[in-house]
Amino acid sequence: MPTDEFTATHVEAVSPVALRDTVEALASFHTRHTDSPHLKGAAALISDRFTAVGYPDVDRRPWSHAGHGAHNIVCTKPGTGDGEPEIIVCAHYDCRMEDLADATARAPGADDNGSGVAAVLEVARLLAPVDLSTTVRFVAFSGEEQGLWGSTAYAAELHAADSDVYRVINLDMVGRPPADGSVTVERDIGNAVPGNDAASHALGAVMAQAAAAYTSLPVKLGPIYASDYMPFEAHSDITVGAYEGEGNPHYHRTSDAPSTLDYGYLAAVTKTVLATLLAEALDGVDAARSTGAP
Repeated sequence: MPTDEFTATHVEAVSPVALRDTVEALASFHTRHTDSPHLKGAAALISDRFTAVGYPDVDRRPWSHAGHGAHNIVCTKPGTGDGEPEIIVCAHYDCRMEDLADATARAPGADDNGSGVAAVLEVARLLAPVDLSTTVRFVAFSGEEQGLWGSTAYAAELHAADSDVYRVINLDMVGRPPADGSVTVERDIGNAVPGNDAASHALGAVMAQAAAAYTSLPVKLGPIYASDYMPFEAHSDITVGAYEGEGNPHYHRTSDAPSTLDYGYLAAVTKTVLATLLAEALDGVDAARSTGAP
């Protein structure tokens, strides 16, 4: 992927300071366990941040599962194309301790998954003034840790309404680099619908090329696994993810604090996602019609 001036201008505007601010704000809640009353405050914070950067269509969509319930936050950016398919950029905002049933212990959830939510919000901020041919839905899911409850409900809702979901880009733990500094681009390999693998691999290649063109991140390739892209894959959607890889010693612990993250790394992953999204969603749109650089 060769660089282009329009994408480069927006990619360079990714702010490590803004990313850290979001992570710290989310981690300030005592916990964001799906069954905790604190989750409502986190949902309000995310909704307010989408609204603050200029999105009028921000919805808290309820879901329920086996007596449990919470909200997904869905921010919709309409595309300029008539009948164009939709792209979903998503991350889960709930978190947990080692004991999944413990809804009261302190759980900052900075990397898992304040980092992913921060990246989604930053991409949304930078794209707010940009005309895209494709509708983009920025989504923060709850219930991920309990078994993908929120994303399962939302994927079913979209497909029951015959929504044309074109691509799903999921971000789950993208704030603490492994020893080699790489990001893992996750692609669909088999799973419920093997027929969507080739398109997933092609989208993964776009993401890998975006990392090479706009960042210094080494890229590894891996499979999608056990996160919020899975319910969409089961509906035949084309899914990819970004992931830092295994090895965070603070995983599902009280020590998963904002101070343990590398915000330059998080910014680089965010740049990769932003460049990928622009590559997929600017088709047919004259970039000059944008209101300008961020």
